[in-house]
Amino acid sequence: MKFGTTNINALVLVVVYQGVAFPVLFKMMPKFGNSSTSERVDLMQRYIELFGIDTIECLLADREFVGDHWLAYLNSKWIRYHIRIRENFWVVIPRNGHRVKASWLFNNLKINQYEFFHGIVYVNGQLCYLSASKVKNRQGVPELQIIVSFNKPDEAQSLYKECWQIVIGSGETPTSKQITLVEKLTLIISELKRVI
Repeated sequence: MKFGTTNINALVLVVVYQGVAFPVLFKMMPKFGNSSTSERVDLMQRYIELFGIDTIECLLADREFVGDHWLAYLNSKWIRYHIRIRENFWVVIPRNGHRVKASWLFNNLKINQYEFFHGIVYVNGQLCYLSASKVKNRQGVPELQIIVSFNKPDEAQSLYKECWQIVIGSGETPTSKQITLVEKLTLIISELKRVI
């Protein structure tokens, strides 16, 4: 977004508690576009230093927040996450070494149907779980909403939908076009009193 001739772009970390989103940390971006992995890691490190890693119940993020080093960082910290990925993401199935598009694992889903893949996969070189639901986008076109998770893939879709409804203030699943002003990372906090 622009204000006059100045690009306004911020990476914002939001805490969600009892249905309300509270921005707690942000980083003004000196550029237009998505954040880098190092910028995301810096923001998460600031959060951890201020509030402690044990206050993070789960991290939710949209498609712009996937990368080799980002997932490696989250996995190394044992931070639970559910991050949406694009349908055309390539994954590797460790048990047989097959490299397939993530959408292929969920190509039998019907509209509003949900499923998680019963097995671990490599996404960007990191071991993760996958789940998906088939939804209609704003144009009414069916698309897969595929989520990569650290663990508990059976909870991914409901947590993702619930938090994004709070963050964007509507009943729709977000698209990258709906989140244009601020890139949003969302944390669900297990104990608000530890944050305050």
